[in-house]
Amino acid sequence: MKCIFVHTPSASLFVLGILGTLLGLAVPVLRGQASQQSRRAEGSPAGNTENGKKQFKAHGCANCHSYSGQGGAGARLAQNPITFQAFVNYVRMPKGSMPPFGNQVTEAELADIYAFLKSVPPSPDPKSIPLLNRID
Repeated sequence: MKCIFVHTPSASLFVLGILGTLLGLAVPVLRGQASQQSRRAEGSPAGNTENGKKQFKAHGCANCHSYSGQGGAGARLAQNPITFQAFVNYVRMPKGSMPPFGNQVTEAELADIYAFLKSVPPSPDPKSIPLLNRID
């Protein structure tokens, strides 16, 4: 089967029009993503990850969320994309079964805990674990 494309000025204009429309739609979306990322970075205070790890254990967070924040009886906190302010609000007045911490944890300690949780690397893909691939 042979495909023949007839090159005409109207066909070229049509293709350029489609490309221009796609570009016009893509640029605002990319700008929105970039500004959203910069706002997220601005909204997160710089915290000390080592102190955050200590505070995470000292305040009993590890009892429910595990030592690396990967979850357990409590929700998974590591690699969770919530903002710092949403994190603070939830710790102060949770909606689930988590006990409220109110002002028992300072803003600086919460910033450190948040930094620690953001520093935890993602869990490995189960397909990359040889022992799990041996199961028949």
